Amino acid sequence: MPRPRTDIEKSFRDWTFLIPKQNTRFQIPEIGKIFKLGWELLNKDPTEIGQQVIKRLATEEGLALIRALTDRQGNGGSQMSLDDFKDKTLPFLRTISHPDVLSSLILETPLDTICTFLFGPNGRRAISLFKSIASTLGSRALHTGVQDEEFIAIAVKTCLSVLERIVELNQGAQVIDEFTAIVNDLAANIPEHLLEAGSRSLIRLQQRLGIGATIPLLEHRSAKPIRTRPVFTVGQDLPGALSELGRRHDNDHASIVDIKILPTTEEIQSTRVEYLPSNDRTTHHLPGLAGLLDRQFRLLREDTVGQLRDAAQYEYQRLNSSTDAQTPSKRQRNGARNIVYQNVALLRLEFDRKKGLQVVVEFDQPSPLLRKGAKEREEWWTNSKRLLVDSIVCLLSSTGRAIFFSVCDPAPTPPPKDRDGNDRKDRLADYWRASNERPNLFKNPERATLMLSLVEENAEDITWINRHLGKVRKLRQSLVEFPGILLASFQPTLEAIKTISRTLDLPFSQFIAPDVQRAASVKIPAPGYSRKPGFVFNLETLAGGEQISMRPGQPFDDTKLREKSTLDDAQRIATLNALSSCLALIQGPPGTGKSYTGVAIIKALLKNRAAAKLGPIICVCYTNHALDQLLEHLVKDGVGQLIRLGSRSKSELLSDLNLHHVSKEALATRTEKHEKYKLYEELNVILDEIEELMPALRNPGDWKNVKQYLETYQGRYCQEIFGREVDEHGFREVRGKKFNALNSWLKGAPKRITSTRTVSQLSGVKLQEMSSHERSTLHRYWIEQSMAEGNRRLLHILDSYRQVKDSLKRCHQEVDLRCLLGAHIIGVTTTGLARNLDLLRRVRSKVVVIEEAGEVLEAHTLTALLPSVEHAILIGDHEQLRPQINNYDFQSNNPRGARFSLDISLFERLVDPQPEYPKLPYSSLEVQRRMHPSIAQLIRSTLYPRLQDDASVSTYPEVEGMRRRLFWLDHNNKEDASPSNLEQSYSKTNSWEVEMVAALVSHLVRQGVFQNEDIAVLTPYLGQLQRLKQRLRSSFAIVVGDRDLQEFAAKGIEDDNMETPTTVAGGVRKTTLLNAVRIATVDNFQGEEAKVIIISLVRSNDERRCGFLKTSNRINVLLSRARHGMYVIGNSDTARPVPMWDQVITILETDGNLGQTLALCCPRHQETEIEVSQPDDFSTFSPEGGCNQKCISRLTCGHACINKCHSEALHNAVRCLERCQRVKKGCDHACPKHKHRKMFDARNWLEPSWQAASIQSRSVVTKSHFPPVTPARLVVERRLNVVTTAKRRARIAMSKTKGAASRRWITVSARVAVEGSTTRACTPVQKAAMEKGHVGSASNRAKCDAAILVAARNATSLASLASKTARGLVPIGGRANCHAPCLATSFLAPSGVR
Repeated sequence: MPRPRTDIEKSFRDWTFLIPKQNTRFQIPEIGKIFKLGWELLNKDPTEIGQQVIKRLATEEGLALIRALTDRQGNGGSQMSLDDFKDKTLPFLRTISHPDVLSSLILETPLDTICTFLFGPNGRRAISLFKSIASTLGSRALHTGVQDEEFIAIAVKTCLSVLERIVELNQGAQVIDEFTAIVNDLAANIPEHLLEAGSRSLIRLQQRLGIGATIPLLEHRSAKPIRTRPVFTVGQDLPGALSELGRRHDNDHASIVDIKILPTTEEIQSTRVEYLPSNDRTTHHLPGLAGLLDRQFRLLREDTVGQLRDAAQYEYQRLNSSTDAQTPSKRQRNGARNIVYQNVALLRLEFDRKKGLQVVVEFDQPSPLLRKGAKEREEWWTNSKRLLVDSIVCLLSSTGRAIFFSVCDPAPTPPPKDRDGNDRKDRLADYWRASNERPNLFKNPERATLMLSLVEENAEDITWINRHLGKVRKLRQSLVEFPGILLASFQPTLEAIKTISRTLDLPFSQFIAPDVQRAASVKIPAPGYSRKPGFVFNLETLAGGEQISMRPGQPFDDTKLREKSTLDDAQRIATLNALSSCLALIQGPPGTGKSYTGVAIIKALLKNRAAAKLGPIICVCYTNHALDQLLEHLVKDGVGQLIRLGSRSKSELLSDLNLHHVSKEALATRTEKHEKYKLYEELNVILDEIEELMPALRNPGDWKNVKQYLETYQGRYCQEIFGREVDEHGFREVRGKKFNALNSWLKGAPKRITSTRTVSQLSGVKLQEMSSHERSTLHRYWIEQSMAEGNRRLLHILDSYRQVKDSLKRCHQEVDLRCLLGAHIIGVTTTGLARNLDLLRRVRSKVVVIEEAGEVLEAHTLTALLPSVEHAILIGDHEQLRPQINNYDFQSNNPRGARFSLDISLFERLVDPQPEYPKLPYSSLEVQRRMHPSIAQLIRSTLYPRLQDDASVSTYPEVEGMRRRLFWLDHNNKEDASPSNLEQSYSKTNSWEVEMVAALVSHLVRQGVFQNEDIAVLTPYLGQLQRLKQRLRSSFAIVVGDRDLQEFAAKGIEDDNMETPTTVAGGVRKTTLLNAVRIATVDNFQGEEAKVIIISLVRSNDERRCGFLKTSNRINVLLSRARHGMYVIGNSDTARPVPMWDQVITILETDGNLGQTLALCCPRHQETEIEVSQPDDFSTFSPEGGCNQKCISRLTCGHACINKCHSEALHNAVRCLERCQRVKKGCDHACPKHKHRKMFDARNWLEPSWQAASIQSRSVVTKSHFPPVTPARLVVERRLNVVTTAKRRARIAMSKTKGAASRRWITVSARVAVEGSTTRACTPVQKAAMEKGHVGSASNRAKCDAAILVAARNATSLASLASKTARGLVPIGGRANCHAPCLATSFLAPSGVR
């Protein structure tokens, strides 16, 4: 039974009946009624009914209605009556300028149809209409009363909005003077306060029509305007046609709009240097905002795409040289890390309904896989992480072609479901599976196959691919892979910059790219929405619920707010300034609460969201991690209606707030469903056409393809060859014999005919009168023409496919748009914003908040300033990390790169500008709540003289186990030599510092007071990070940040010892000891903190090269992460040449916090002096984290502890093995039980584990190649003696079982299990150690310990399983350190073993 219509649906149906059919006369009053009812319907339901109203107006009947209105109302441009305007024209204009209509994706095409129709031939229809409107509104505005002001304001805003859309769609309007006159008349005749609502559209119109900027907001003294023709420096080679030498290549243009993102073939081949504009505006070929966008685009493209171009250029030159060996140029050496695959062949084309056109290629297996088995090849490809899905590769051919592809998943897209939910037959996928196996990298021992898709489809590349399919080994071709480089990381931002440059529609451009060279002072006005009459800010959320209001632009007494607010003075002032300025900048030194202040500002804005009609507030962060943190703060503070864009979130709290998840719950309108149905039907037709075309493309010489071509273009020839019937294989039966019709003609030429005429000369000649040579020539010509025809059809079908896919994407995004419009907060990364720029532009957000703005590239920040934004708040610190770029020649701290300074963020440029730019006012946070004053002094004396300490940081406790909370352990142990492998030479390591850090971490953890992630280890180099991970893994399961894991993959670093640890929510990895240790690079730890920070500086060399840590920004981050204590391990002589390090070292020396020995402190014997200078000193002087005295505390049973001095936590873990001394009531003998002992039979549980442990132990030890040093045997034997002691103690264990027989049986079982299993586990270790001969150095002893610990971990793990499964079996686990690897701890964990 059909669903009954609602009232509004009935009204819409009645409205459609009012629209006259074509060629029907109707009266003007009817027009007014139709448009008024249409506006009312759309206003009631802008989604479902609104979509149908607009689509109906875009039909021929609707356009005829619009023509009747404009012809009557325009009236040659003369003034129309006010009533006609109110009742007819205004409802129509409001209908097509409704915010939901303007932002809709699915209505974009019908709305463009209406606006283009309104423009009319040469703009005459729009000029006539809007001249009349401007005249009517101008005269009415001069005599308006208070009651009419609202009507005038609405009318002006509506007219400007429609006129803006018309001018945007029709570039011809920009050169028609009448449009300029209309805009001038409106701006001159309408009072300023009535223009306020439409000011955004007015500004855009003035920019489009070249009228100029709006009223300047810069108050400048003797400002010197930029010359219209800038003076260029001598030798400046301009871009494109402006260059005196001519264009460099086909991708060299004066306008960035014309530049392709990825390099073209000619660009790769070009040896001329690209045009790179400096930060000197006088040398730019474009002024103002256009010049700024041009510079950002070119530099960012060179930083990202340039490295791909240079690497591809080197390989291209190698392909075209006589020898394979060539010395790359400096520019090529600075290219991206790349991997080259040789002897590439294009096998065939494939097509996927979702992924589109695909190409199957094959190439030689890499040299390490020669003579390897299939399983070994599979493991190698998997572990190497090469050619992962979405990786960028470049196909280079010696023919002079370079094409960029992305790697595809070879699995075809599953067929769609039919209405019954069953899989619909997908003939494309079936044919593809039957044609060959899926591409595979490892199955063939000699050749690997791969599925690729074109990054940018264009006719030339597709045609070239078609012509070179199947030519195996006939061409010199290579495939260049760029590991770790994803197109999505830079392409959306570059495309967004191009989009902005087309319209120059950037908010606050008068501040960001002013048209004056010098400005003495700048006044930032209040946000546009706050300047509306009657608006006041409600500050209730800042005052703890107290009613406080603030009117922007007027004096505000914050006494009451100071009393009620939880913000400190600097935070409060920064918040008020942020609310009062349309472009607000907040600088926050480390630990001053930037995020806390940002959350307070966002909550205040949300309180005023409805009154100011703000729409969703967009929160932008550079990284996914920072975005997750910000949004989690908001959610925990009770903020609702929050949506996160992007799929890279690691937060479980935000999982249900992802746009993809939220949009699944939203329902599509009937219009959207109908539109999608039609599009899917079109898509099926296209797929059928491709299915028919694919056989011809795969085998163009097949007789069927030749016949089809002849039938279409050479009917006479087709009749001669295939005139009589042929079967499905092209054979004709003659006198009982079968002959291939085409081959018979090719081979049946009479020998007497020997002519060699060309194809053009053969026109009109009968086929039977041609020679064998002529027949072959003509046949090849037919095949070539058939291929060309197939290629033409393919290009046409692909164009239709792209259009349908784009339309389907808009249908799906329409639902996403409705979800975003209903949100209060939208969280997105800078890259995600650029990727979804078209969608977010339609959200009409007025406020954007950018966190960590000092770390964001200026290009990324510019894309975040959407056209609708009236209020931007940038929070960051330009003294901390700058944006990360790839090209050192663009860095500001490089003398050669200072003139580019691509790593200077927009935030830093506005706060600390160059001389010719104005300096904008900004707020600074001043009270830090993170670091102890002694640590904060290091950055206060060097960077932040106004930084204050909160009282709470002075009460921090001392670092347990350490004599000082701040110390630099100075040493002169040299850094490791760079490896010969070029792929690994990018990073630095220092083995001595690795061992020292490991020893210090172990000492701190043994104090038993640090909780999860209280200790963090920082280093500037990824190589050192990897070494530290490997070293600490034997004792800890280290927490590593996701960004570092991504960088490992990007740099191609393989972790051979990577385990699969148990994880909990948030990615924190569990440890087997008391605490976990975080380890990260400096750059990836900004915004983080820890109680204790241990720093490995790595660099130690005679040249005194400090490396990464020579910039004050990175030093600042490094020194400001610690709360309670910080310990730096490094060579001060290497660091001192850097000015900031020199100041820091001087401060530390003055306070006695620098030396070559590190003072430890035993918490129980504080008078004992302990100083260490080598890693082994920790085990000598503080073996258990205290001192080397014997523990003086008693165990809970009353017996003495036999261990060395240790923490209370370790002390409580000790289990006593002595007999109980208590006398039971009624008895006259001592208790025979062992204190705290329960014995169990675990032989069946542990047998498999011991066998596995034996194999693993042998493997670990035998792989270690140690020189034969006799003293090392004693080290191994000493450790095995500890195990023997454990076995003896296990044998004397008793059970609580009352029965003597049972007690004896359990004791014997335990003894056999311990003795047999331990022997089997230790024998291969001892044997291998004796054979190899372990050296006595610390690093090799650690390897020996690690080998034995393998068995211990297996035993402990299995014993824990036994305890959960067998009732009454309680294994008492201990904690064995690396110098006492007790295999018996899974049974008894005797204190003596430790």
